[in-house]
Order: sequence, then structure tokens, then C-alpha cells
Amino acid sequence: MAEVKPLRLKTQRVPKNVVVAIANPIVQICVDTGVYHLDDVFDYLVPESLSEILVPGVFVDVPFGPKQVSGYVVSRKSSDLDTAKLKFITRVISPIPLLNGELLEIISDVCARYACKPWDVIRSAIPGRVAGPENQYLGRVASEPVQSKVNLHHSLTVATEKHGLVNEVIKEVSGLKNGSQLLVIVPDERDIAHLLSEDLPVEPIVLTTEISKSQRYSNYLRTRFEVPKLIIGTRSAIFTPLAFNSKILIFNDNDESMYERRYPGWNVRDVALLRSGDHSLNFISSAPSAEIVRLTELGWIKMKQEGPRPMIKNISLSFAGSRVSDISVIKSGLKLGNVLVVMAETGYINAIACQKCKNQGRCECGGKLFIPAKDQNPICFLCEAQSKNWKCTWCGGENIRSLGKGTNRYAEEIAKAVPGFRVILSKGGARIDFLPESKENLLVIASYGCEPKGSYSAVVLNSLESLTNRVDLRSLEYARRAIFENLNRIATIPGAAGYINLSPENPVSQSILRRDSYGLCVSELADRKSSALPPFVRIATLVGDASALRQLSKQLETNDLFLETSIIKHTVGRDSNSSIAKMILRSKIEKSTEFSEFFRDLARYRGIKGLSPIQIRLDPFSI
Repeated sequence: MAEVKPLRLKTQRVPKNVVVAIANPIVQICVDTGVYHLDDVFDYLVPESLSEILVPGVFVDVPFGPKQVSGYVVSRKSSDLDTAKLKFITRVISPIPLLNGELLEIISDVCARYACKPWDVIRSAIPGRVAGPENQYLGRVASEPVQSKVNLHHSLTVATEKHGLVNEVIKEVSGLKNGSQLLVIVPDERDIAHLLSEDLPVEPIVLTTEISKSQRYSNYLRTRFEVPKLIIGTRSAIFTPLAFNSKILIFNDNDESMYERRYPGWNVRDVALLRSGDHSLNFISSAPSAEIVRLTELGWIKMKQEGPRPMIKNISLSFAGSRVSDISVIKSGLKLGNVLVVMAETGYINAIACQKCKNQGRCECGGKLFIPAKDQNPICFLCEAQSKNWKCTWCGGENIRSLGKGTNRYAEEIAKAVPGFRVILSKGGARIDFLPESKENLLVIASYGCEPKGSYSAVVLNSLESLTNRVDLRSLEYARRAIFENLNRIATIPGAAGYINLSPENPVSQSILRRDSYGLCVSELADRKSSALPPFVRIATLVGDASALRQLSKQLETNDLFLETSIIKHTVGRDSNSSIAKMILRSKIEKSTEFSEFFRDLARYRGIKGLSPIQIRLDPFSI
């Protein structure tokens, strides 16, 4: 039997005997050349047979040198140039005009900030085309936002309870007027599922990579033609065109998932700020990012909740070193309801030592040894070699002492300490998004970021010292958000409790007692400013040939655009021919425009000269 192929829209090809269009015969097309130093827009001739459907925003194929490339129609114009050397477009891939004026403006602004080309952004802004969903929109005109009087309010909401995001979405949807829309951006599909499980006032249109390619494209077309009140999506949905005076609500802008992994590495927060001239922005989080707190301190963003809220009286908090242990909090909590225990480490035993001399167990290659599961031999973290008959290289001892317990080992020990209760594990690769329904009280042990949605009578936060002491640009931001989000999960019932594995003198502990994540971030801003770190500087990372970076480093020594101590070099890898190095550049936030222009010119110059490529990433999540 012959293979049945899926139905597709018939593509509009240019006939062999081409007649040039009478009206506006030249079309300007944003072409995906893949070459940085070439122009973004090129002129082509319009065939008369396709003149009616070649409107701005249409997706086409055009000849470019010896090959065919894709492009979007930007505009049409009259024949005031020499058209002898111009080529005709090859075909119309999709007659649905999607690249409208608003989206072009957003893409242009993002390109200016991140020193990239339009197609580096278009591939994120417009989902991959699927022909099937386009059938019902053929011949229809996508809605264009009507300019109206701008009445914008940019705000920050510090969530102090577990339903903060849902309540804010309901409040914002209820306040929409005059055809305005609400676009909600969340970090991942788990947050989407949490929102969809709630009773929202209107049915949302969802834009996420979790759904099929066809469904995502179909939903995107609905946002363009139907102008829905509520749109919920993940990272790339931030580019969705909206009616003027609409609202954009961003949840946890400091989550790593809000940063595009592909070049050029834009992030949701900055794209939203670039759109702040047309739409109101509302940032919501249990612990806001340093960038948003800086703008709030400057007065550009207004706080919706003035001042810290006191801890709810029904909840008792205990810290490390107090008379109350984590086990006692767990036991008491299980009498009232479900209990959540959160840890940073997964696995069984993540580090071992000699019981006799306390020397840490190491492999012959120098890597640390860990035990992946119960009754298994230690394995090297680097070379994965097994140590069947492990002995301490220092004293010869054979007894193993665990240094770092993971979730599996902790669950095993807790199950013995509180027998008779069901224990559930939630971690990366085996994440549980919703607490299962059960007549009995459950003990949930999760890694940070994998906590199931539900109500808990007690929450125990472990591994906080390692979480707050990580050597990372945003380690404190992540720790703050993890702590306050989990404390918000505690039910407001008599006897509810929380255990925080930090000393009471720790500044984080003091902010917990005051329920003041915002104030904790303000105090961190002072340290960041004195250390010349974001949000007071912009950062760029360059990865490439070490000799090329050394040469560039010398040329930048007298450039006052960059801070004096901003150039850091270290080898990050080596291929067969040359050493690959990384360089970090910093510049004051006041010189943001010049900073972006420098890297745009640098990339263009190296492309024209045919120099070795350098990977440039502006404003990365971490360095």
C-alpha cells in the first residue's frame, strides 16, 4: 500500500515567465543569511501573480547567492531604484502575516541590546510553522493593536502566601478594560500546570514547548487573530504581540529558565522592560531579583505591598542549634497533616570519609568518591571507577563515614525515625508536581525546585549552608527564593511549624523572622554595588581562541568603556590545535548603549576580516 502523506497547504511558487507587479514592485525582506556582517533587509522583485498576498509579515523563500533562504516581508515600495539586478522571490511559504510592526519593533530593540541579528530573535519570537492550523485563518487579517492613550503602571508584588500568583492573575484579569490583554510568563511547565489547575476567571491560551508543535502554532495563531483576554506561557511567549495598554505579569524573573539558552541569551525580564513603553509590567516573586529591586528603589517600579509582613502567629519557626530538632518538627507535623522536607543534594551518599581519621575518600585520579545507592561500592565522581575494597590512603581504615547525605539516604533514615507513614521522593528526573490525594498524612522529601504543590503542616529546609555559600553570581538570589517560597507552603493552622537549617544569627534567618525577603535583597544590593556586579554593571562573556582573546585584551586596556579590573582570562578547554579561553568584560550600567554597540561592531568587524569566531554572550545568567 502506498504511503499516505499528511495534507499540506499548496505553496505559491513563482511561474517561469514572471511579470513584475505593477503597484509597489519591490519588496523588502528580512533574510536569514546566517552571516553577521551582512545587512538584515534586502530588496526583491514582486511577481504580479503574488502581488495581492505579499503583504508585510508574510513568510517567503528567496534566492540568496547560490542557495535558497527564508525571510519575512517587511515592507513594499515603488520602483525608484535600478531593478535590473534584483531577483524575484521564489515562493510564499505561508500567506499568514505574522511579523507585524509591534513585533518588528520588539525584535529590533532586543537586537540592539544583545548585539545580535533579527533572525537570532525571530526563531524564538515566532513558533515553527505547521501548515495544518493555518487553514482556518487564510484570508483573514491578523489584529493590529490600535494606538490609544497610554496609562501604564509598573509594579512589584512580593508573594507572602502560596496562592500569590493565582490571586494576582485573577485580580489582573478582572481589571482589564477596553480590549486590553494579560500575558503571564512563568519559568516552566510545572507552573503552567499549577495555574491551569486553578479556577481562573477566563480560559487561557497556553504557549509552551510542552505541547505539540502543531498545537503551539495553532495557539499562537489564536493569540494573533482572536485577541484573547488571558495568555499564559513560558519564556518565548514574552514576544507575543498584545493590544496597547495590556499587562504583562512575570513570575520569578530571576529563575534560570527565564534566560534563553541559545544565542544571544536574552532574558524575559529585559525583553519585558523593552516593552514597558506600551504595556504595564507586574513582577511577582517570593524573593525578587536584584535588578527589579534596584528599579523599585529608584522609584521606576512601585511596590504593591509596602513594608514587610510579620510572620503569621500560628507558625512557629526553629533554627539550627535550637532545642527543637528537624525530627521533632517532622513528627509533630505528621500528626496534623503532610510534611515537606527539602534538600539540595540528591542521590544516596554524595561524599565519604574514613571513620577513623576523617580523611575524605578520594579516587586515584583525585576525584571524590560517592555511593550511588545502598549496599553499592564507592564510585569516582570524575572517572567513574569503582572502589570494591576501599581503604583510606592515609591510615588504612576500612570503615566508611558519610559526609554528604542525599535525598534517598535521608528518606531511608527518616522512614526509620517515623515509621508508619508513607514517604514520597520528588527530585530531578522523577519530579512530582502535585501532592497525591491520600487519606493518610504524607512525608515528602524533595530537592529544591521539585517541591510538589500542596498544603503542608510543617516544612523542613535542609542544606541551606551549602545553598547560600555556592560560588555563583546568583546563588543568594536562588537561596532566598527557595526559602521564602517553601515557607509560603506552610498551612495557616494552629501547630504549623517550620525548621530552617541555619543559625539564628545568619542575616537570612533574621529576614525570615521579619518575613522580609525584599529588605534582604536591598542589603545585598549594597554589596553588589561595591563589588561592581549586576545590576550596577553589565557583563559580557567571550569564549574563543586564547591568542585572539589575549590580543583583544591588550587592545581594550585603554578603553574607558570597560572597568579597569574587568578582564579575566582562564583556559576553559583545549582542542587539537589551540587553547580555548574565556574573557569577562564589565561596564557601568550608565554606558549600557555603548556596551551593546561595542559588541555589535566587534562581531561585524571580525566577520568582515574573516577572523577566528568568538562566542559573545551579554548579560548571562551566571559567569
